[in-house]
Amino acid sequence: MTPQNMTEQHLDPTLVADFLARIEEVSPAQDTDSPELSALVDRFAALPAPPGAVVVIALPNGIRALRFFFAVSLAGHTPVLLSPSTPVTRVREVARELGACALVRAAIRAEGVHGVTRIGGADLGVFTDWPHQQHGPGHVILMSSGTSGMATGCLHRLDALLRNARRHSGSIGQGQGDTALVSLPVYYSFALVAQVLGGLVSGSRLVMAGPPFSVANYLETVTGRGVTLSSLTPSLVKSVVTAGGELPPPLRALSVGGQALDPSYVSRLLKLNPELGLYVTYGLTEAGPRVSTLAAHREPPHRHGSVGLPLAGVEVLTRPADTGERELLVRSDTVYRRRVGEPAPSKRGDLIEPGLLATGDMGHVDDDGYVYIHGRSSDFAMVRGEKVSTATVRRAAESLPGVVRAATRIAGVDDDSAVLELDVFVDDAVPPSEAEMRRHLRSLLTRNELPLTVRIQPLRAGEHHK
Repeated sequence: MTPQNMTEQHLDPTLVADFLARIEEVSPAQDTDSPELSALVDRFAALPAPPGAVVVIALPNGIRALRFFFAVSLAGHTPVLLSPSTPVTRVREVARELGACALVRAAIRAEGVHGVTRIGGADLGVFTDWPHQQHGPGHVILMSSGTSGMATGCLHRLDALLRNARRHSGSIGQGQGDTALVSLPVYYSFALVAQVLGGLVSGSRLVMAGPPFSVANYLETVTGRGVTLSSLTPSLVKSVVTAGGELPPPLRALSVGGQALDPSYVSRLLKLNPELGLYVTYGLTEAGPRVSTLAAHREPPHRHGSVGLPLAGVEVLTRPADTGERELLVRSDTVYRRRVGEPAPSKRGDLIEPGLLATGDMGHVDDDGYVYIHGRSSDFAMVRGEKVSTATVRRAAESLPGVVRAATRIAGVDDDSAVLELDVFVDDAVPPSEAEMRRHLRSLLTRNELPLTVRIQPLRAGEHHK
């Protein structure tokens, strides 16, 4: 079976095994325990859980993480990828909220799992402290990174993600002759669907690198590994442009996703790389995730501020918003089915009805169908180039005894230099110290979510409900 005639209703084990064999790692794992995919599938099929049970995978970027992801799917369960740096307490909270039956991690120590065994270069353990949720075979949970709570995910059909990957790959001209570089974490929906599943459905070869990202290593990987197609976030694009901006052959196409790219960087990249195919894309996890693509190298400069035309099968609409702007809506058969885990603290990504999504992004669609984004709703921000849910940070602080409420603010002149500051309002009777608060936050938040400044603010009587 080839990628072109693969059905979107299921994964073919032979096709997946062939795809994994085509993946090359820039820095391969030291542990050489890499069993056949079929052995991993059998191990997950034997878990003491019903079909469609949730399996949390928190492994470093690489072939191993993908091998486990596909093995869980092929076994009829529901995989969910987490950052490998997620604190132990946070892993357990996510697993409890999702009703997960099992955890895969490089080394399991205190996440509350039982019967830990070593397989495929990682530890596998089973959760027994809560009922196991099941979603039926053929589902995937994508965590709503940066836009929702600590343990909020989106339940997708795997066939819908494959469909979205195929549409995105088609919009950037990805094919079997391409070698695609995956330099973004695969626990982000952009990397998993647009890059990994995009490589699967298009028949491309993948090269996996990082994080961390450096411009020198990136350029060396492009030339040394024969990379023809790469995807970066706007923050990484800015780093490349600042370092000179010239991209070496054989790179023929660069796609940009995650956030809007300033039109000035679009123009600078195209001026420095006149032969480059530059694709500016838009999407969000809840949409499955890719929504639109702008082939910037084919467009006049006045369109460089657009995120392009909707993908095939996708419609972008607008409706009035409370801010006086218009909110973008997305209608697609790749929109998530429902949220899982804890309730989302914001309305970004809410379902209006099945297949119709309220993005929380303000913008417009011009007469030619091109989508423009003016801004985004509250409750999240860009901090040092990464999406951060300020609601998650506030809730983490407010979970410590003695804390009445918390407030966040962003300080800095732009997304790349911005830092997060936290004011914690405490009860005079039992106020936590700044050191206690920082220890508590480190146990719940990722590195990017940790505030640079923490201020403890005692509350006087009568102030508790302001």
